[in-house]
Amino acid sequence: MDTSDRIFELADKKYPEQRDFAAEIGIAPSVVSVWRNKKSESYMKRLPQIAEVLGTTVEYLLTGKKEKPAPAPAPDFLIKFNSLTPESQKEVIAFIEFKHGQESQS
Repeated sequence: MDTSDRIFELADKKYPEQRDFAAEIGIAPSVVSVWRNKKSESYMKRLPQIAEVLGTTVEYLLTGKKEKPAPAPAPDFLIKFNSLTPESQKEVIAFIEFKHGQESQS
């Protein structure tokens, strides 16, 4: 299975009509048809956008490898977190959400 196969496997599930997939990424349906028929690999320059629309990663589209789940927090971290006051726990959670938001914007 190659990149275009993975694109269309996901696109066909999410967008039953090819024109809807094309509209979502801002291209003509005829371009999607060219990609589907493997007459062009111009989709490569749009992989980040395609991955976002399909709810996946560029890595998955290119390699078929899914992201590994994040490791579980170290027990020591949880022990320290649980020993905080409820107010301090809220501050820690707010900070984590803030940092997560920063990383998702970059």
